[in-house]
Amino acid sequence: MSSQQILPSETILHRYGSSLAGKTILITGVSGDSIAGELAIQLSSAAPHLLILSARAEEKVAPVIEKIKSIAPNVNTRFLKMDLGDMSSIRKAVDTLHDIPKIDHLACVAGVMVPPYGTTKDGFETQFGVNYLANFLLVKLLLPKVRAAGAGSSIVIVASSSARSGKVHFEDVGFSEGKTYDPLVAYSQSNAARVLFVKALAEKLGDQGIRVFSIDPGAVQSGLQRHFTPEFQEMVAGVMSSGGVVDLDGRPIEIPPWTTKSEGAATIFTGMIDPTIQGHNGAFLHNNAVANDELNSHTRNHDNEVRLWELSEQMLHEPFAV
Repeated sequence: MSSQQILPSETILHRYGSSLAGKTILITGVSGDSIAGELAIQLSSAAPHLLILSARAEEKVAPVIEKIKSIAPNVNTRFLKMDLGDMSSIRKAVDTLHDIPKIDHLACVAGVMVPPYGTTKDGFETQFGVNYLANFLLVKLLLPKVRAAGAGSSIVIVASSSARSGKVHFEDVGFSEGKTYDPLVAYSQSNAARVLFVKALAEKLGDQGIRVFSIDPGAVQSGLQRHFTPEFQEMVAGVMSSGGVVDLDGRPIEIPPWTTKSEGAATIFTGMIDPTIQGHNGAFLHNNAVANDELNSHTRNHDNEVRLWELSEQMLHEPFAV
């Protein structure tokens, strides 16, 4: 297992990409300016059978599909319309995949970052609903197809370095219907939840050979920053000038350098296909390496994994038995 390194996706694909040939891969959050869009374009060079590219609207995905057609005309692509802020939309989207017998790799990249307070169609705080609960449901619904792909298949969920300062506010995940809402605290909560979910899922899957990882893709300029208001940027600058950022346990967090979309996507590829991290299923990955030591005491606490799983089942009014 290697130490952390910022690498372009091309490096990981050059090392291990041959294992992606002929595979079916589903990616959420695809658009021309997203890490997911970059991931799809990079993947097309590895001769997969089918790339299922998901977004709320087809026009987001169209430029990515055009680019793939121009560089890899033999790769099949398919647009999957899905709104992660609406549980019924997720169910409908999965229903349209009835003709797909297996999904080798599921890359949950979509997310929303520090929006003003709002709720999803089902009444969940937006960031918790879109970034976390939507993935809980999507993974539940698609797990039979990932299982059908057999050992070496993967479920990779993109989180963020903000998981390090985050925790799940079990008593009040919705911030008192917005009254106590802080966009960054809610963003960090949703990412802590993603990390805890991945750990629990890996444990429940045991030795079935399905790879499950959460990812910090680093700092990449993408559509994710659209809610960065001048006030938000001022607040961040204030935090930086007052001695920087610490995690939940008071340990300093190094502010990551801006990297390219290719470098952001690389750690997702590491989660999907790097054989050297196989023995670390459920881990948090950062800069193409296992980075569990970066996690705080809340996200390393097994009881919180169990508690979050139960809470998620309650919120969705349905069990997720693995």
